[in-house]
Amino acid sequence: MVFSPVVLAGVGPAETPITPQLTELFWALFLLVAFVLVGIIWAGIIRRNVRQRTETILRREEALEEHYRELFENAHDIIFTHDLEGHLTSLNKAGEQILGYSREEAAGLEFARLVAPGQHDSFRQILGRLNDGLINASCELQMRAKDGRRVVLRVNLRLQQLSGAPRVQGIAWDITERKLAEEALQESEQRLRRSLEERVQLGRDLHDGIIQSIYAVGLGLQECRNLMNQNLSEAHLRLAKSISDLNTVIRDVRNFIVGLEPEALKGREFKAALQSLVATMSQAHAAQFSFDIDAQAAEALSARQAAHLLQIAREAMSNSLRHARAQSTVVSLKKQDECVRLEVQDDGAGFEQEAPASRGHGLRNITARADEIGARSEILSAPGKGTCLLVEVPASRLYERA
Repeated sequence: MVFSPVVLAGVGPAETPITPQLTELFWALFLLVAFVLVGIIWAGIIRRNVRQRTETILRREEALEEHYRELFENAHDIIFTHDLEGHLTSLNKAGEQILGYSREEAAGLEFARLVAPGQHDSFRQILGRLNDGLINASCELQMRAKDGRRVVLRVNLRLQQLSGAPRVQGIAWDITERKLAEEALQESEQRLRRSLEERVQLGRDLHDGIIQSIYAVGLGLQECRNLMNQNLSEAHLRLAKSISDLNTVIRDVRNFIVGLEPEALKGREFKAALQSLVATMSQAHAAQFSFDIDAQAAEALSARQAAHLLQIAREAMSNSLRHARAQSTVVSLKKQDECVRLEVQDDGAGFEQEAPASRGHGLRNITARADEIGARSEILSAPGKGTCLLVEVPASRLYERA
């Protein structure tokens, strides 16, 4: 049996209606999928860029770390770190070579133990200031190397506030050779200064002692020549005295040549020495010398003070003979107001008071000798009114043993 399709008039194929909600849902799903895909792609790109940048940063950090490690290891100066208690946490090769400690030995070693004993307190004070918040500090430290050598370092310390506990980073320069050179220079300067002082002292002693003695001998010989025709026996006595005085001068010159000072006078011998000096001057010249020596004042003097005062008296008496042409000179040594006072007064021609810088060599020597024993000196004079020399040794400087 064959069936023929029946077509109804006005009736077409069946159609499924599409609602607007389904259309909107479709486009929403499409956009969501598109955004997800774009997000995934974008996230991948960002992740790749981040990974590349991270790798770049890590490579740079590694390069910087290697660079600073090379600087740390190959630096000629000591680089170290320690905690705020002073315990070493790192030390470079220069530190190992200069201080003699390996890194294993230095690890945990207290830095203060390497500091010379006399500088422990100053280093502790620096650590205390760093603990109180000071950022930078610098100092000069004497260190003891492992083998006992003295090492002088110029140290700069800086407080580092890194992650974890704060620490101190230090850079130290080895200035041992420079310090040794400075010390050698200072020692050389001191030797030169002592040499110059000894030269000045030698010149002063020659002027005040030997030259004055030779001058006195010359006066004696001149007087001896005058007595040759008047009193031969007296002339012989004066000649014998001059010979004895010359032998004394020769002895003093010999002592200077071998680097020895003339025999120091003790306080109790000052009176006899001054008496002998006055007697020699009196015999060699027509002028009259007199003296007034207090035994207690002489005993209060040390040997050094007595020797200087004797030379001062000799110079003053010589000046009264050679320059002032005095007829009478009085020498006294007394204790007054707990001080010992030497006074040399003459009736000579006197002179105008001058500034100390313009005074003669002898007067400058008097002032210098007084200064050396801590005494006060004063010279009073006026034309036609004689000269008075005053030297006062204060009570605080009496009874010295040196």
